[in-house]
This record gives sequence, structure tokens and C-alpha cells, in this order.
Amino acid sequence: MNPKDIYHRLIECMKKGRSMNIALILAAGVGQRMRSGGLPKQFLKIMGKPIVVYTLEKFQDCAEVDQIIIVCHGGYIEYMNDLLIQYRISKAVKVVVGGKDRQSSIKNGLEVIIDNGGEKDDIVIIHDGVRPLVDNATISENIRATKEYGCAVTVHPVTESVVITSQSDAGLEDFKKRRDTYSLTAPQTFRLGEIAEAYKKSENNNIPLLDAAMVYTNAGGKIRLVKEHNTNLKITTPEDFYFLRAILDLEESKYIFGL
Repeated sequence: MNPKDIYHRLIECMKKGRSMNIALILAAGVGQRMRSGGLPKQFLKIMGKPIVVYTLEKFQDCAEVDQIIIVCHGGYIEYMNDLLIQYRISKAVKVVVGGKDRQSSIKNGLEVIIDNGGEKDDIVIIHDGVRPLVDNATISENIRATKEYGCAVTVHPVTESVVITSQSDAGLEDFKKRRDTYSLTAPQTFRLGEIAEAYKKSENNNIPLLDAAMVYTNAGGKIRLVKEHNTNLKITTPEDFYFLRAILDLEESKYIFGL
């Protein structure tokens, strides 16, 4: 997106009297578990298109998303910019160098949003570049819930019984009701001012905080759950890669045959 387009989008939001909805896409991983010969997993191609492009297209096509910021591995900044041009991801306004881990990458992205005029009431939709199956309804519900409750975290209801214990055996009290148990997926969505402040508070924290939702709750916030029921797969292992390819192939077949 060129500066003129960015300016007009900002003016449009100001006229409507609403905050900006900014997608922060995390694509800085190196994919050590993928065994892909050195190429980060987000750039692996399925049906001729890199995984991260499938993800970016979901946010490009969501009418409620105003801008996209991408946190990228430092060695692939130029390649990412080329992909944005090739696949016409016009909402992408900045590609940022990632940090040493997920949390530092998120902080890098938040700092760039703030430095580029982000307001405290703007909404930041944090999503993994290797979760290409997120649907429009989930993105929209994250934005709606954050406007009402201050944050939203996407969760997936578990389909099997769960036992939680740090021991090698378990008692009845360690079994949890399936209907009350969820796995955290993405996106995780927050007001910019609140999540930035939460990260500031966590700087000297010795407790491992694995994602933005944990940082937010550690700072005293409560998360609003957005329940999804689709397959919002995160590509982490070779098995995930082939599973994704099968899903995309099925979706293409449905489209071709009008199913």
C-alpha cells in the first residue's frame, strides 16, 4: 500500500469516528520442527502459494481490517515485501524485523504501530502467519468482542476428555469436564493501549509468559473467549503441512464441483 492509500484509509476511519483495526501477523519463526531444509515454514508453498500468503489474504479480504503489520524473520524482509506485491496484499503497511522469541516479536510490532500513530483505542488483532485457515467470522467476532469487552482470545473446544496433572498418575480431581476445557488458538485481540501497557508491566516478570493472552491476564486483565468450531490449524510439523494441503485440496474440489 502506498502512502497516499494509507493516508486515505486513516482519513476514512477518522470521518467514521472509529478506531483502526490493525492485524499484527507473526511470521518471524524459523520452523525448526518442520525439517524443511532451512526455509521457514511460513514460506513453504502449498499449491504454488506460500502458507503466509493464505493467512494474509484472510485479513486482506476482511472488510473490518484496516491495516496489516507483519513481523518477519530478518533474513526474509525483502522476500516478504516481494510477496506482498505479487499477491496484492494492499493493506500491508509495514514489515518489521522479529525478535528472539514470540513475545519480543509482538513487542516489536506493537512499538511500530505506536510509533506510526497508533491510538490507545485502536484494536490490534494478533495472529500467527502459519494459521491460514482462520475464517472471516472469527476475525470479525474478535473485533466485535474487543470493542465491547476490551480484549478477545480465540479458543477451540476440546473434543476429548482432559486430565491435568504434573505427576505420572492422576486422581479424579485431575479430570476436567470437556465442555469447560479449551485450547488457545488465534487471533488474540486487544486494545492497543491496554496490551502495550501489559507488556510494559511484564518486562521484569520471572514467570514464563508464552503468549499475549498470558501477558494480558498477568497484568490484571480478564480475557473474553471467542469460541471457534472450524479447523484453525497451526502449521508446526510436517504432518500439519500435509493435513493443510489435504484441506485446501478439498476446498478447491468443492469450489470446482459446486459442492
